[in-house]
Amino acid sequence: MPQGEPIGSRRKHALKKPMSLTATLLQLSLLHILMAMIPGPNTVVVSYVSARVSRRAGMMAVGGVVLGSAIWVTLSMFGVGVLLLEAGFLYRALRWLGAAYLVYVGIRMLRAGIMPIDAQRPPQAARAPLLAGLLTTLSNPKSAVFWTSVFVVVVPAHAPAWFYAAVVALIVVQSFAWYAFVALALSTNFARRHYLRFAQWLDRLAGVIMIGLGLRLAYELRNELVGR
Repeated sequence: MPQGEPIGSRRKHALKKPMSLTATLLQLSLLHILMAMIPGPNTVVVSYVSARVSRRAGMMAVGGVVLGSAIWVTLSMFGVGVLLLEAGFLYRALRWLGAAYLVYVGIRMLRAGIMPIDAQRPPQAARAPLLAGLLTTLSNPKSAVFWTSVFVVVVPAHAPAWFYAAVVALIVVQSFAWYAFVALALSTNFARRHYLRFAQWLDRLAGVIMIGLGLRLAYELRNELVGR
């Protein structure tokens, strides 16, 4: 910068980059929270466990979802999304596994909704909520590709290390805040009382939704293979 440049102009230049990074964080924050609010497998698992088992179990499922989200975002920063796309076979294999897992969980939920209440054994999602939340989130490798694309488009080149740490922290905090809200709302006495009145039908609905999400992913994969 020229020595004769006014101090105010220097200050403006110095602040320009941090302000740009702050604006980028706000963009990522808005994008992430909107994506989280769209009902998907994570929402179904957290809702199901919170209403069917307990608030504690619901929060454990939240912990699994948050951990899985942090893993995908961190891997995206290391370019794993790009590697998955380039290694097409691996990416498709992971998505097939993800589809199979969603269908498996859905079938277990559906079976729980068909059996009489007294004979029911809680499905895996209810017995191991932390693992269920984690595996449900990790079952979607599209997250890595999505975040990699977002970072390429939105994040400035050569962003400092603190910025990437801030992104992970942001995703963790927002994921926890949103899914904890869902868990707390659906684990209230009012919500659980009404859930138990229609438990079998709601278990069936949750199972159908999870199976549908898994089959939709499998259908997308089939179309990709046919279109090659």
